[in-house]
Amino acid sequence: MIFNKYEKVLLVAPSNFSVQLLVSDKLIKHITSVDRVFPAIYEMAPNIIIFDYDYLSDDVEKILRRIRSNSFYNKIKIYCLKNTADTKTDELLKTLGVNHVIFKNELQKQKKGGLNQVKLIFDSAFNDLLVNASA
Repeated sequence: MIFNKYEKVLLVAPSNFSVQLLVSDKLIKHITSVDRVFPAIYEMAPNIIIFDYDYLSDDVEKILRRIRSNSFYNKIKIYCLKNTADTKTDELLKTLGVNHVIFKNELQKQKKGGLNQVKLIFDSAFNDLLVNASA
């Protein structure tokens, strides 16, 4: 599913993402409520957090500042899933500590066979899940 060193993924997105355990040794936890982000991080200690920016746009800055200011969370990789590119917003997200911004059209291109950074980060099963949910 995801590179071997990444075993736990926390997905913060609307409920139309239907996430289940895809591979027996990989854990994906899906939450839909902003107030469950930090309890979920504490409970599962994820290696990757994926935020749906369009769903959390009002709260994402506050969440990112809190995550990056706490040394307990410093090894977590953070990705943001967005509909469209916006240079100002994307640069702000990177400044706040997002490791990579994933655009839904990148996922669509990857599905058609293009090799890009998304394909390098996630394996095909997880990419298919994101493409289907973003459609």
